[in-house]
Amino acid sequence: MNHQIFATADFFKKLSSRHVTTYILSFGLLTLLLGTGRFIILPTQATRELTWSTNQFPLSTNLLAKSTKIIYVNPTLGSDNPGTDKKETASYRTITFAVQQAQAGTTIQLAPGTYSPSSGEQFPLVVKPGVILQGNESTKGQNVLIRGGGAYLSRTFASQNIAVVAQQGSEIKGITVTNPNSRGTGVWIESGNPIIQNNTFVNSLREGIFVTGHAVPKIIGNVFTQNQGNGLSVAKAAQGEIRGNMFSNTGFGIVISETATPLAIENTIINNKVGVVISHSAHPVLRQNRIENNQQYGVIAIAEAQPDLGTASSPGNNILRHNGQYDLYNLTNCEILMVSGSEIGISMRGKVEFPPEQSVEESPQVNMTTTARSCKSK
Repeated sequence: MNHQIFATADFFKKLSSRHVTTYILSFGLLTLLLGTGRFIILPTQATRELTWSTNQFPLSTNLLAKSTKIIYVNPTLGSDNPGTDKKETASYRTITFAVQQAQAGTTIQLAPGTYSPSSGEQFPLVVKPGVILQGNESTKGQNVLIRGGGAYLSRTFASQNIAVVAQQGSEIKGITVTNPNSRGTGVWIESGNPIIQNNTFVNSLREGIFVTGHAVPKIIGNVFTQNQGNGLSVAKAAQGEIRGNMFSNTGFGIVISETATPLAIENTIINNKVGVVISHSAHPVLRQNRIENNQQYGVIAIAEAQPDLGTASSPGNNILRHNGQYDLYNLTNCEILMVSGSEIGISMRGKVEFPPEQSVEESPQVNMTTTARSCKSK
């Protein structure tokens, strides 16, 4: 059976035909097509301002020890001359030129400023294996802005428009990334284990980060806000760790599809259209996340998805509450068994089973964990 998911934002329905099952999530003008390796977004505008606080993730104090060379870039004072001395007072002008000079072990240190086509950047920027692209982690990239995007041919998702490509073993830290182009993505990760830490992803027309292929990144301590499609998309057979991020005021906070199996832990996912969308046969693990005040759903599982929201031996400790329609919506062919360990509000729909001694009516906020049983096609 072939599955496609249309995710938009005012109503939810399922259409079935002889050969195709189509799921539709409707949110005004935002439409997301998942399946058959394609995404289609009709953008909507997120207007609320971001206000949040969370534990600050540690900065890279060992940066110099790991690096054999430091290249400085300043979009105002720099010069793209191969003979330019690599001192802060004699910087390159563009990241484009700097990444061409960089080898594994190089840190590219960015001065405050805007790095865009008008400053000479050519997109997408490709951060080579083992190279660190560094702004200001302490402010999550405030005043260090990469803005733009360019055509990129993905091995797994065909033609894309990308601002930055993070390759194997690269690191991107302390930068703000915006891709205002049609179908624009901030950072693209398709292989290896790059680290994306203490950045801000804002105002991209599709998503802040897209992870695909067999990539196993660490995405830690970032802010995702006002991206018109998704904050973060994880597709194909990607894995990795999504830890301590803020997802706010966007279409869908996190979208996990196909056979992806990431760990999402200690994230705050608030004030989006939907908190987390899990589709196809994805099997993510969710632990210690706060998923609240999203307009439609906290977590929605579709098709053959099997989210692990906790087990008896590994409690979920997630908080799902105060979401507009449902805190947890199981639209899969799986039965979800509630055990213990997470705090979930009374608003749930789908195949949900409680322990015999506990029911929603008895406790408005039920402590439980969730285990997905095996799925069977209808």
